[in-house]
Amino acid sequence: MPRQQPVVSWTQIRSFAEQFRWQDKSGVWITGVNPPGGADGKGVERVPYHVKYITGKGVVEQGYVVTLKVYPDKRQRMVMFVGGPDGKGGSRQIRRIRDYLIMEINGVRIVTH
Repeated sequence: MPRQQPVVSWTQIRSFAEQFRWQDKSGVWITGVNPPGGADGKGVERVPYHVKYITGKGVVEQGYVVTLKVYPDKRQRMVMFVGGPDGKGGSRQIRRIRDYLIMEINGVRIVTH
C-alpha cells in the first residue's frame, strides 16, 4: 500500500532550510531555527539538508547544501553544496536557488500553489 508523502507550502521553507546546531551550557546538542547569541551557545553551525530543485533553465538538480544567505524580497537563497549530511567534502560550489522552484527538502515535498 503506498504511503502518502508529507507536503508543505513553499512559504514554510525556512523551517526546513535554515536550521542550526549548537551546544548549550549543559553540553547537550540542540537543533533549531533560531540559534542563541553570545555565551548561551557554543559551536553554532548550520545543518546540511538534501534539496531537489529546478534551475532557471529547467534542469532538475539535487544534493546536500547549507544555506549561507537568504534574500526574502527576491525569494531566493544562497547555498553551498557539501558532500553529505555530515557537511564535509563536496564541491563547495555556491549557487542561488529560487524558493518557489524547490521541489523537495529532506524528503518533504514542497508545493508552490
